[in-house]
Amino acid sequence: MRAQSIIVGYQIALVLIVAAAGYILYSDQHASKAILYGGFVSVMASIVMACRLNQAVNKVQKGSQRGGIYVYLGVVERLLVAIALFGLGLVWLKLSPTYTVVGLIAGQVGFILGGFRVKE
Repeated sequence: MRAQSIIVGYQIALVLIVAAAGYILYSDQHASKAILYGGFVSVMASIVMACRLNQAVNKVQKGSQRGGIYVYLGVVERLLVAIALFGLGLVWLKLSPTYTVVGLIAGQVGFILGGFRVKE
């Protein structure tokens, strides 16, 4: 779980940096809110995946052959969580699609950078 925590930390840090840069460049609170929300979507999807990955590891360590199912469930749940939260932000919260995607991308880049930094 330590590796997943480090990755989520990278995601949060990069999203905060991008949101601050967006606020400085555009002086627009709505853009920063959308960027932060997009990053939130990315972080939540990562947390869902991390939980399923831990379940898979625990099952494999106990000798079960079904660990792979938890990985696939995590991928599907991650996609569904991302779609649901993204839709919620666009429809209900009326956030800018462009800035929300920018936040989502920042979170995903943080996921990639964090993954490269973790050596577990």
